[in-house]
Amino acid sequence: MLNLIIFLFGLAVGSFLNSIVFRYNTGERVTKGRSRCFNCGKELSWAELIPVLSFLIQRGKCKNCSSKISWQYPAGEFLTGILFLAFFIEWQKKFFDRPALLVFWFLIAAFLILITLYDVKHKIIPDSFSYSFLALAFLSKFIFFEINLLDLFLSLLPALFLFCLWFFSRGRWMGLGDAKLMIGGGIFLGFPGSIYAALLGFWIGAIFGILLLLGSSGITIKSEIPFGPFLVLGIIFAFLFPDFLNYFNFFYA
Repeated sequence: MLNLIIFLFGLAVGSFLNSIVFRYNTGERVTKGRSRCFNCGKELSWAELIPVLSFLIQRGKCKNCSSKISWQYPAGEFLTGILFLAFFIEWQKKFFDRPALLVFWFLIAAFLILITLYDVKHKIIPDSFSYSFLALAFLSKFIFFEINLLDLFLSLLPALFLFCLWFFSRGRWMGLGDAKLMIGGGIFLGFPGSIYAALLGFWIGAIFGILLLLGSSGITIKSEIPFGPFLVLGIIFAFLFPDFLNYFNFFYA
């Protein structure tokens, strides 16, 4: 029952994250004003704002003008629910005696989803999102765990590598936002988890890019594909499944 409550809570948070993604930097207030259809401007009723369920009942269309509703709404809500539940289960297994840590993890999960959704839609990661994630990662480490300076330095190597890619390519190969994201990811995961996360991000991104090139005539080698979501996926996977690090023992040498 508790797991269901956490999942539903995540769905509600995901709905709020969607409103940030679609309103941030548009001049609209994120926390004020009723949600509305972006096509016809009709204010949405409570029945049209039920996470995931409203989208399914309305078959992905506005009830008033029948315009298509972005797939990012149900996807963001569902992914937030799943991630909140996964972080909650991980906390239950290892840190049940530290309830405040769960609050930090939920906030971190929310910003990881927010960064992913925003990067997919706008192909940029706002500094405010990256710095918030970085601050939460550092505070969760500083308050609840011991900080080893060598581990901290090594955990930032992926971010340094991404920064070098951005600098020497003048932004053609990599965005600076990706490097900033991995600073927070490195602090959150530690070493060697951060390297594992970056490797996963590169591999998944490369496979996705190849499949996209092969399957879509409108995509070319020069097409811009946001890399942040793949890094986030690597961060989440490295956090939830650290035992897979055993397959990368050469990083311990």
